[in-house]
Amino acid sequence: MDIVELFRNHFDGRYSNNHDFTLIEYSSNILIGLDSFGCVCVVVKSSGPYRFPIRHRTQKMSIECNMKVRYELDGRMYDDIVHIIRCLSELPREKDLFLELATVLIQESDESEEAIMETFNTLRAFFNDKQELSDNELIGLYAELYTIYSFHDSLEIEKFWQSKDRMKFDFSISEKVKLEVKATVKNTRTHHFRHEQLMTEVYDIFVLSYLLRYDDEGLSLFDLLMICKKYLSKDARKLLRINCVLKNAEEDRLKCMRFNRTYTEANRHIYFAEDIPKFNQNTPRGVANAEYDCVLDNVKFIEDTLFIDVARSSSVEVQNV
Repeated sequence: MDIVELFRNHFDGRYSNNHDFTLIEYSSNILIGLDSFGCVCVVVKSSGPYRFPIRHRTQKMSIECNMKVRYELDGRMYDDIVHIIRCLSELPREKDLFLELATVLIQESDESEEAIMETFNTLRAFFNDKQELSDNELIGLYAELYTIYSFHDSLEIEKFWQSKDRMKFDFSISEKVKLEVKATVKNTRTHHFRHEQLMTEVYDIFVLSYLLRYDDEGLSLFDLLMICKKYLSKDARKLLRINCVLKNAEEDRLKCMRFNRTYTEANRHIYFAEDIPKFNQNTPRGVANAEYDCVLDNVKFIEDTLFIDVARSSSVEVQNV
């Protein structure tokens, strides 16, 4: 049961204004629930009860540190010194995203006052991000998520997905082995590369290329987001990437972006970057951000098993260092 299901199973919108909070335990030191006004809250017991209280509020959230409160937990009343992050949004989707992200961020921290403040600042930046992705960007994301979906069982490749968008490579298997994912809805396998994505003096680079075909009965981007969200539920930085798309893109738009799965599987190929046509020289001094299109139609591709074997060996070497 995920945290949103847990919350909904315990709270049906009813709350008491006879005390500050009605809570349930999520983990050993993290409580979730409703305040006396019905706002969704995450509460963490303070490890520094004699520190000065802190309060801050934005349009979407508020934070209070080292506050003395009274709350109900499992039918009993408690008085304690706690840190509180409240979601002030009335939108159900934003309440769900708040719960997911706040708890994962706190669990990854040492739960100190400073960590709670950092969590609040991360959430504030998340909710302030209003950037809407273009169709081309969503197609690229579809290919990256389909890669996670396809190679989860064999590689748990989601562990190597880059935590930030627009990094040099989409997946960093190790310091040496990199995977770049490309996708097109055209009939020719032509992709746009930065010159540095194809230069192999430093890295062993693989390119995973997709040809996609729209299909009203195909696998949707929304489906992929929800599948991969489960794989990434314990990784706050990557969960932020997934949830940012779910927050900023209309659900109907994500559900309408569908591609035929059989066609995707049949036309998904992996290449050695060294075999892809390119300028065979390092970027000259004084030149930056060189980019160009490469046609892969006549380039020999490799079997998935070869990439899986290299990725497994590389990741094992990293773990043994």
